Amino acid sequence: MGENIIDFQEQNKLSGKIAGFSLILNVFLTLLKAVVGVLAQSQALIADAVHSGADVAGSFAVLIGLWVAKRPADEDHPYGHGKAEIVAASLVATLLILAGLEVAYSSIRQLFLPVPNQDIWALATGILAVLSKEIVYRYQFRIGNSLHSPALIAGAKDHRSDVYSSLAATLGIGIAMLGTQFHIPALLYADPLAALVVAVLIVHMGYQMAVESYTSLLEQVLTSEETEEMEHIIQKIAGVCRVDNVRARSHGTYLVVDVRISVDPEITVLSGHNIAKDVKQSLMDNFPRIQEVLVHINPYL
Repeated sequence: MGENIIDFQEQNKLSGKIAGFSLILNVFLTLLKAVVGVLAQSQALIADAVHSGADVAGSFAVLIGLWVAKRPADEDHPYGHGKAEIVAASLVATLLILAGLEVAYSSIRQLFLPVPNQDIWALATGILAVLSKEIVYRYQFRIGNSLHSPALIAGAKDHRSDVYSSLAATLGIGIAMLGTQFHIPALLYADPLAALVVAVLIVHMGYQMAVESYTSLLEQVLTSEETEEMEHIIQKIAGVCRVDNVRARSHGTYLVVDVRISVDPEITVLSGHNIAKDVKQSLMDNFPRIQEVLVHINPYL
């Protein structure tokens, strides 16, 4: 089946720890970039700090989403609160797009103003940001995939966008430093140009995340290939004459499955009920992501 059987409580604890660490890292990098960017008068590094600031707000959103998502099902939310993670991912996407537009405006304006010289501290800060974010991205993306967590995956992609933006900022700072070193004024504008590149990357990543979140909110169903194994398991259950239809839709980190089966029309209602119970239990035992199974019984004719 290719799925790791992970206890949902342990999954939520691990997700919370990763999101918490991401928040601490983002706060640190935001403050570092902002302080060094202002002191060094680096538009690219300030732009990168704005991006990291959006990450901080996004990390808060992810933490809140994870906290709400782990709440059990209740009368008003019979399928649980799994979509809270998707809402959190949507918020991250919105923040990224807004931050990118602000950075674009600031960098374009800076192109028409005198550009100050850059120093080694701005360059070192950019390199540190690139390395730290790439390491965290790889780890969080791997965990997010294994847990099927849209919020963690969104947060990981946010780290990757930070890698690209920090890399662009670092290159801009480095080229501007060469302009200072070799007295080439035109190269000094590499810093605000790098900030503009950062803005484009931020908006693009935010757009991609928004599209993915929108698709999840619409409860996109799994393909027939993905539900094929479910059909095979149902078909083996005693009393099932035919599997008429299987539909599985995502609901945050877990799945809700609708099953239609045909059974002997001469059996009792109780027997049909027990077959439906066996179908539900078998699917939930074999697919840990399945949170609810709705079984409809048809007469086999």
